[in-house]
Amino acid sequence: MKSDRKILGLLLLALATCTSGAWAGEHNYSLILAEYGKDSAGEQTLVRYHFRDGVMVGKEDVLTTRTFALRYDIGPNQIFDNRYVITVSGDVVDLASGQMLFKSKGTMVDLDKDSRSVIVRISRADAEGAYTFDLATMKYQRMKNPGFWDAPGILSPNRQLSAGGDGTEIWVHDLSGKKSLLGNVFLRSGIFECSSLLKPTFVWADNEHLLTLEGNSRIVLVDLQGKVEPVATLREADTGPGPAGCGPELRRDSKGQFYYEQGFKTWRIDVANRTFVPYLWEAVDNEFEVEHQQSQLYGHIIRHQGKEIGRWWCASPVTAPGYIAITFGAVGSNLGHPEGVKVWSAETNEWTTIKPDWLTTIIGWVEE
Repeated sequence: MKSDRKILGLLLLALATCTSGAWAGEHNYSLILAEYGKDSAGEQTLVRYHFRDGVMVGKEDVLTTRTFALRYDIGPNQIFDNRYVITVSGDVVDLASGQMLFKSKGTMVDLDKDSRSVIVRISRADAEGAYTFDLATMKYQRMKNPGFWDAPGILSPNRQLSAGGDGTEIWVHDLSGKKSLLGNVFLRSGIFECSSLLKPTFVWADNEHLLTLEGNSRIVLVDLQGKVEPVATLREADTGPGPAGCGPELRRDSKGQFYYEQGFKTWRIDVANRTFVPYLWEAVDNEFEVEHQQSQLYGHIIRHQGKEIGRWWCASPVTAPGYIAITFGAVGSNLGHPEGVKVWSAETNEWTTIKPDWLTTIIGWVEE
């Protein structure tokens, strides 16, 4: 009997060891950063930091280019197929070969994962239209029938319509090129110098409605015929003044939650129930969330699976399963020029600090 219990115990120990090892193996990732050297006006390098079982074990340079030739700091970058870095302009870098495969002359519109193609839009007199770069064949060509990829503005969830605005107007475009005016009352107020006031703020609520504003505090739904429905009206005490007099913004987070942001006040909008509550935590994928409002005492609380893992004056959170990376600095410092990057791992429950000579941006995580 004792022998049987001993054998069972050994089997359970072996199973636990195998399970732990498998979990750790699934959490080996590389963090990709873009860094300037000591001469920040000259060259920049994509650098790969290797993490194994939550511990940083090495780094390697992937590609060095001149700053004017390739920019990572002018908008969001993404990693496709665990291999390709694609910039907001549509430039493509292959992490496997360390080569720039494609230099875009426009702005990235989308990534067609089915055809493995990067779609860019060019707005020049000599080359206007939508173009595609095929990652499989390395061919670059103008699209004969671009469809929704050539639609102006923000695409609806089903990609059958797009919406854009200017001043107080919002227009909806269909794939045939026909456009219709939804209304001209979608005004935000603020100082003239605030560039966000040059067009309305809105998000698609579904395929037939936009969530937008009439004034700074009246949140409304507008349908494709221009019919307006009230959702919520915030009082002046709910909104407060915006920084530098800028108007409010409507946004949607990675969990699909709508929120209204004005100055130092942020509210989650429950469209179905026509209510609003304080928006406290912003989801950033992989069971991580960051305290939305920045505290002047410590910055932001960061949580994993609902538990606090740190407080940092930080920005730009990027996650992978069991990992989060943030840019950080001293409390009150300019995070446009951070001190470096902090990385937390669920396996070690500890933070690792990376301090390049001059950080450009965090690109993202690659599984190893």
